[in-house]
Amino acid sequence: MRISILTLILFFTTTASALYTELGLNYNYKKTVIDSLNQTEQQGSTVSVSFYFWEHVALELSYTNSLYVKKERNDSATSSTSQRVTTQYADIYGTDLIYVLADKKAPFQPYIKGGGAYISKRQVSQVDNNPFSEAGPYKGWAPSYGVGLKFFLSETFAIRAGWDVVRTPIDNTSYADDLTGRVGVSWML
Repeated sequence: MRISILTLILFFTTTASALYTELGLNYNYKKTVIDSLNQTEQQGSTVSVSFYFWEHVALELSYTNSLYVKKERNDSATSSTSQRVTTQYADIYGTDLIYVLADKKAPFQPYIKGGGAYISKRQVSQVDNNPFSEAGPYKGWAPSYGVGLKFFLSETFAIRAGWDVVRTPIDNTSYADDLTGRVGVSWML
């Protein structure tokens, strides 16, 4: 609700020539394989809308859905074939202020951003094919920040790469810093 009110205030109190919108779509993927019993896989997709109320400053609203799967040997003995699979699901709703370090017409536009995010995570663990156990959901607000670069192929279409950090809950008492590299596209409207 606060985000909507802030967006409306910004929309009606800025000049029309400075206001423009950017729609973005980003994806990240990482897989690490040690052997058939020890590996991790992470992927996520993000959609965002940014409201530029000055040429260099925008309010970005984003939603990220991510999946993390960790497969690991369940026993310390190297001959064991027992495997634990932990799957983590996360939904992240972000609100960030973006500061672009170049003019609107520049083909390369580096940026920095900072703000906050609401995170909801849950984990499911299973050893071999036995019944699974579930933890969570863990929910909470967390700070977020990042850096990135947009490379414009036309006046309205850009390739975007960035590095984001969000402090996410592990459980109800501890947190972890999730660092994510993202690549995607954006359209200026």
